[in-house]
Amino acid sequence: MTERKVAGRYRLLEPIGEGGMGVVWRAHDELLDRIVAVKEVRYRGVDEAARAELNRRTIREARTAGRLDHPSVIIVHDVVEEEGRPWIVMQLVRSRSLGQIVREDGPLAPERVASVGLQVLDALLAAHAAGVTHRDVKPENVLLADDGRVVLTDFGIASMAQETGITRTGGVIGTPAFLPPERLHGLAATPESDLWSLGATLYAALEGRPPFERATAAATMMAVLNGEPAPLRHTGPLSTAVLGLMARDPAGRMTAEQATALLSRAASDRPSVHPDLIGDPVRPSYRNGPPHTGQPFPDGPAHPGQWPHGGQPTGTGRPVAPARRPGAGRVALVAGVPLLAVAVGVGGWLMLRDQGVQGDTGAASSAVPGQTTAPVRPSRTPDTASAPSGRPSPAIPAGWRLHRDPMGFTVAVPRGWAVKRFSGRDRVEFRPPGRNGFLWIESTEDPETDPVRHWEKVERGGLAKNIWPGYERIGITPLRYRGLPAADWEFTYMKDKVKTRVLDRGFRTLTGRPYAIYWEGPDDIRSNQSFFDKFTDTFQP
Repeated sequence: MTERKVAGRYRLLEPIGEGGMGVVWRAHDELLDRIVAVKEVRYRGVDEAARAELNRRTIREARTAGRLDHPSVIIVHDVVEEEGRPWIVMQLVRSRSLGQIVREDGPLAPERVASVGLQVLDALLAAHAAGVTHRDVKPENVLLADDGRVVLTDFGIASMAQETGITRTGGVIGTPAFLPPERLHGLAATPESDLWSLGATLYAALEGRPPFERATAAATMMAVLNGEPAPLRHTGPLSTAVLGLMARDPAGRMTAEQATALLSRAASDRPSVHPDLIGDPVRPSYRNGPPHTGQPFPDGPAHPGQWPHGGQPTGTGRPVAPARRPGAGRVALVAGVPLLAVAVGVGGWLMLRDQGVQGDTGAASSAVPGQTTAPVRPSRTPDTASAPSGRPSPAIPAGWRLHRDPMGFTVAVPRGWAVKRFSGRDRVEFRPPGRNGFLWIESTEDPETDPVRHWEKVERGGLAKNIWPGYERIGITPLRYRGLPAADWEFTYMKDKVKTRVLDRGFRTLTGRPYAIYWEGPDDIRSNQSFFDKFTDTFQP
């Protein structure tokens, strides 16, 4: 065929993939002498207005993907417009798609599915933290690279959360078998939508078929809206995560952090398999949970309870455990959980949550209106035991409300308090009207993982900079919070000639994300302690 060049520099060699929005070419970048992938967007059966709209979407895709710096997100090198359409130049990943592997080799081993799921989930968290939803997570867009990486590609229908959606009225973009119910109802894509699609993708990788695939697109969509997936042949934390991500109601869908905890266990365990499991699966019932938006923590000026760290920001996810061969891992049964309950997913997830296996999960279960269960406060005694099994969710105090934060947590705050976000860092402030005192909740990375040593380091740095005039330490106390190590730092200092008391709790979640719950107010021990206890009782990552 006739040689073609794009932008006078990218020589197209051969097509290597084709989809609904265009063709992907293997190409040679003659300027930098490297092999790249070039996506040529082709339009069929659209008018000029629609063509301009698609051009805009594709250019936005390149800008969106180009802002994401994550090992499991495809790298975009360049975008050019030629012959009236955009061409996107990307990293060429030597790989096969997850869909191709399942078609050619059959379903993946459960621990491999869990490992793939962890890497895709971490990529989605990076995108969501940047305000981006993928909108088309499916096996064909998950690449299993020859070098062992898992890469999420094709942000061609991604959209910035801050921008107005540009999907045509009445149109649905995506693959029906992997579109969540709310999208089929015409609602906008959200991070929870991507989580549902991830669950369906993992189901297909595990079972060898999409969970709702039917003979026609219309029948498939009806099944997604009204049906139930066939029972999973596999049990344990992996199946619990898959079904939890696929909860029909977005508000009750398993959060990314909860799924991470389950997938991490499944990646290093060998789940039980029950080929003869029959009957309709019971859908998990989850209480409302916040979208988890954690991703890199930007550097910035430290608040009085956070050390101004150096170095590069880090991601939230832990390294993915390498997949073991079948037979290498132990059977993953939760102690005390009936096998059938784990198999169908309901008892598995609810009992995992209630027994404290997840530690810091449970999200916004405290948001149940009218709940009268008394708050359960973590012990302030050093090295106390982890939270007991069956710990009830704390009640929302009278006159307070539950705040759901884009940073990925919920916390109760008094009604009428102002909320302020800080540019360039993961911090949100809650301040009462007409009185002193405020709450900061912040996530800022520090290589020091021991919470006591972390606060001691912060203290040394703050004193060296004289951040707190008249500083007096009351104590740095280790404790267990949500079943994990934490430390409370309490001190006073002079602020505008007024003695001010600070209480600051530092801890990491089960996925390793660091948080600080910082409260300061006039030096009134009883009032400050009451506020601080309510914040820490109701905080859920």
